[in-house]
Amino acid sequence: MFDLILLNCVQRLKGERTISGVFNLLTGKRSSQTLQDARVYHLDSYFGIYNSLDRVELDRSFQRLEEGEWITIEEKSYPSLTEIGEEYVKKLNSPLYFSGLMDHQKVAEFERRLLLLIQTLTNMIQNKRTFIPIIEDVNTQIWVKKVYSKYHSDITRVVSSLYSEISTLLDERPAIEAKIFAYRLTGGGIIGLTRDQLQDKYDISVTDVDVYIQHVIYYLFHHAVQSPDRYPFLSLCSKGLDGSSLITESAKKTYHYIENGWSIDDIVRKRRLKKSTIQDHIVEAALVVPHFSIDSFLNEKELNKIIYTAKELDTQRLKLIHQKLDGQFSYFQLRLALAKDQISSKEGNSYANV
Repeated sequence: MFDLILLNCVQRLKGERTISGVFNLLTGKRSSQTLQDARVYHLDSYFGIYNSLDRVELDRSFQRLEEGEWITIEEKSYPSLTEIGEEYVKKLNSPLYFSGLMDHQKVAEFERRLLLLIQTLTNMIQNKRTFIPIIEDVNTQIWVKKVYSKYHSDITRVVSSLYSEISTLLDERPAIEAKIFAYRLTGGGIIGLTRDQLQDKYDISVTDVDVYIQHVIYYLFHHAVQSPDRYPFLSLCSKGLDGSSLITESAKKTYHYIENGWSIDDIVRKRRLKKSTIQDHIVEAALVVPHFSIDSFLNEKELNKIIYTAKELDTQRLKLIHQKLDGQFSYFQLRLALAKDQISSKEGNSYANV
């Protein structure tokens, strides 16, 4: 599955981003460039789904794909699909449940709650009251204690219901996904298998182990949110989760200054940051804040001109757009226009129609 995700990323990036760009996307790097790549190349679903990804493992995966002639890597950094790779991706239409950009933080907490709840309930039902929690996060531990306190008198029914909910959903997944997820669980005197043990057991890469598990977590999360009556205890693990704002705290401060009419130079002096950093914040705001106005940086005619050129060239590479427009606009203006077009497209009002 990990190779499929990489091939999908390479296909959509069209040779315009490096392997480092893929790494930043999958690990969820909170930068305006990575957020922009996720939006512009329609890779929102993969943002932040693999925050523990090891760069060495990623490089090995790309090397293996290149040796198998699925991709070529230009200038040692820019991957592109070969004809073989294109044909392979076309044949794979299996839907994936990842929704990283919107949900990766909520899903991470959902996973912590679910795993610790399973461990706690299955131990308690066997009167194993002393155990080392597999989740060290204090807030998660507090949440599980509250749930146990509420349902401890009816623990048999809760365990039975949770088992039934998870089993029902796992029955709809490919066997390898279901088994890897199940073997990873800890509780009731059973210690879950390690990533390395699962890798050996199924003769797959450790990255596949990680991605299979994450995909099941996203799958369970979506069903928990969409069908709370059908999956009440899975739904319980998703209640009250707040996937923090996509905009970073530093960018939020810049955004408020812009909203109050401050110029970039004024903000640079006030915040004592580089001009390029403030510009990054503005691009970030344009990507994630609905109805954010960029009129003070580009008028509508200029915006349309940039977007039309990008569509005409069928590229998001700033250098090519900059050259085509004879340097009329700064790279900041180009990035801002592309960002605005992405958010407008999602709202059903693309500026590209000129």
